[in-house]
Amino acid sequence: MNSRERVKCTLNHKEPDKVPLDLNGTMCTALTRTAYIKLRSYLNLDADDTPGISNIFMDSVRAKEDLLRIYDIDTRCIYLSGNLGPDTGFMKDGSFADGFGIVWKPASYYYDAVSRPLKEGTLEELKKAKWEDYTDKAQVKGLREKAKSVYENTDFCIVADMHSFGPFEGGCMLRGYDNFLIDLATNEKYALYLLDKLTETAAAKWAMLLDEAGEYIEVVAQGDDVGMQNSTYISPSMYRKLIKSYHKKLFDLIHSKTKAKVFLHACGSVYDLIPDFIETGVDVLNPIQRSAAKMDIIKLKKEFGKEISFWGGGIDVQKQLPFYSLKQIEDEVKRTIEIMAPGGGFVFFPSHNIQADVSPDRIDCLFNSALKYRNYSRL
Repeated sequence: MNSRERVKCTLNHKEPDKVPLDLNGTMCTALTRTAYIKLRSYLNLDADDTPGISNIFMDSVRAKEDLLRIYDIDTRCIYLSGNLGPDTGFMKDGSFADGFGIVWKPASYYYDAVSRPLKEGTLEELKKAKWEDYTDKAQVKGLREKAKSVYENTDFCIVADMHSFGPFEGGCMLRGYDNFLIDLATNEKYALYLLDKLTETAAAKWAMLLDEAGEYIEVVAQGDDVGMQNSTYISPSMYRKLIKSYHKKLFDLIHSKTKAKVFLHACGSVYDLIPDFIETGVDVLNPIQRSAAKMDIIKLKKEFGKEISFWGGGIDVQKQLPFYSLKQIEDEVKRTIEIMAPGGGFVFFPSHNIQADVSPDRIDCLFNSALKYRNYSRL
């Protein structure tokens, strides 16, 4: 099988010749800048000290082709241009305002939101609020040609990367988590108006991208973080009442414009919502945050492995990858593949982006172990 066939096979819940490997397919399956620069040096690759940034807030990068080839990565991504980062440039202290008017301030390797534009929580404020331009066709300039070239001249699986807030996470970003969670409980009319506007924005951007390149794409990645370390942010009943219909509307739109699988990035403990995700049209769940409550991979595979694919969870990036010995990393990768690969429905990557504190020898061991054991049927 080639890479495209391999990913397509596993996402259709059939066993491919070997487990597909991802790196760089999305901004949430990536190396962060420091980890990337150190890994290139460790591998004696030419320096890339100013890499392309896929998500400025998380400091995730778009690794160069030479690195992807070393680890036989099966995915390549396409994405809208100019959709993340400073709207009008950086301030003197390194802060910036994005297209919504959220102010982000440098915080170690990352950026934290320090000012939210929707302070009052009124419809009048919301209707007048600054909003990102989601109709600018310049964002898709050259995208069709790029996707067509990758499709016709390589055998990689093409992933359309995330480019917009999910409705729940967007409400939290624009209002602040505390305020938006209170809105959902006590200011429902306002919360629904905001959710509707955010869903409309994401849908319009997906329509623009998929109208250009949908025929070449195998996977469409959308994020909406509804989970924390120990639970979901809101109860499953509140999700079903207020959020679920917006997810379904967005994923129905995507499915109407492409044959690609819908990939949902939802961090944290989301076990209780997985049946709902399936009902809304999610085909692939990421990142499989294994150290979060109820996210045991044996349980997930057994209960949901025939209905949804898992992209990630190859090793935990919180408690394992930064601290394990190389032997422990290899053993954990082998164990994960033995659990997740049978029957298809698994693409290998860790449980989120690889952070700055992970030494390059551990990263190299991680991917080399995946290469060693990806032919799981022969283990």
